[in-house]
Amino acid sequence: MIILLNKYCNGTGGLEKWKKLKADLEENYLGKDYTIISGFKKFQATCVQEFDRGERLFVAAGGDGTVNFILNQLMALENGLRKELILGAIGLGSSNDFHKSFTKNGNGQSKGNGNNLSNSNGNGQSNGNGKVPVKLNYKQAKLHNVGLVDYEDLDHNRRRKYFIVNCSVGLVAQANYFFNSENRIVNWLKPKWVEGTIWYAALETLFTAKNIPTEIRVEDERVKTELTTFSAFINPNVSGNFRYDFEISAQSDYLGVALCESMGIPARVRTMFSMTQGKFVGLPKTRIWRAREIEISPSKPIALEMDGEVSLARFIRIKLLRNALRVCQ
Repeated sequence: MIILLNKYCNGTGGLEKWKKLKADLEENYLGKDYTIISGFKKFQATCVQEFDRGERLFVAAGGDGTVNFILNQLMALENGLRKELILGAIGLGSSNDFHKSFTKNGNGQSKGNGNNLSNSNGNGQSNGNGKVPVKLNYKQAKLHNVGLVDYEDLDHNRRRKYFIVNCSVGLVAQANYFFNSENRIVNWLKPKWVEGTIWYAALETLFTAKNIPTEIRVEDERVKTELTTFSAFINPNVSGNFRYDFEISAQSDYLGVALCESMGIPARVRTMFSMTQGKFVGLPKTRIWRAREIEISPSKPIALEMDGEVSLARFIRIKLLRNALRVCQ
C-alpha cells in the first residue's frame, strides 16, 4: 500500500490530522505494512516503479485535489495495467466530496459503505471528534466511472486530465479557484472555518463574476448561451453543502450535466441557496441533461475545475469513461 500524504491540505492542517488519526487508521484499516510518500513530485516519479515492485493499492490522504492527483497518475498508465490498480482515500481535506454519498441526503459515505472514523455530517467533516471519512476497504473495491477532459490551455497546447467527482466551468470553477488562491482572507479563514471559507469564496465570486458567451454541445444538442456556470458530474456533491438533486451513481451510463445561464445576482443567490438544500432541477434559468460527451467553446478563456483543481482553458471536450478504475469502499 502506497499512501500519498498531502501535509498542506485543509489550510495546512493535513499533517496534524494525520498524526491524530494514525493509530486509529493502523488499527482498523492500514496495519503496519504501508509506505508514506509526502511529496506530489516524488509520487509522480515513483508511481510506475512502485507498480513494478508489486504495489496495487494507492491511497490519497488529503482532499479532493489529492484524490485527483493520484487519479491522473493512475489513468496515465496503460489500460491493461490500470485494471490491476485500486484507488483508496482518507479524507483529510476541506470538502471531501469524493467521500460523500450518492444518495439524496448526501450524508457521509456512499450507501452501504460504512467506512467512517466519525459520525460524519453532510460536509464529510467530523462532528468535533477529529476523525474523518475513509475509503479503504480494498477487498470490496468496485469499478468506478471517470471523466476524461481534453482542453486547450492559454498557450494553445492540448492537455488531457481526468476527474472522478465533477468538472465545471464558470461560477463554480471560479469559486474553487478563489478558494485555493493566496487571498489574504482565505488564507486566514480556511484553517479556522472551512465551511465559512467555502461560503466566502462562493459569495465573492457570485457578486463579481460575469456571464460568458459560450457555445455548448451536449451529445447532439447545441446551445448558444450566456454561461453562468456549467457542471458535468459523477457525484452530485460539488462543494461543502452544495448538491444537485440528480439520480446518478459511480456506475451510471451517463454524466449528470447542469447549466445555469444568463443569471443576474438575485437568480444566482436563489440557485445557490436552493443547492444547499439539494434542489436544482426545475429552477429558473437552468437546464439539465444526461450525457456521455460534451463540448464547451467559450468566447474567451474560462476557469476549468476538475475535482477542485483549476486550470484556464479555451476549448473543452468532456467524455465519460465507464468503469474505468477500481475504487475502495
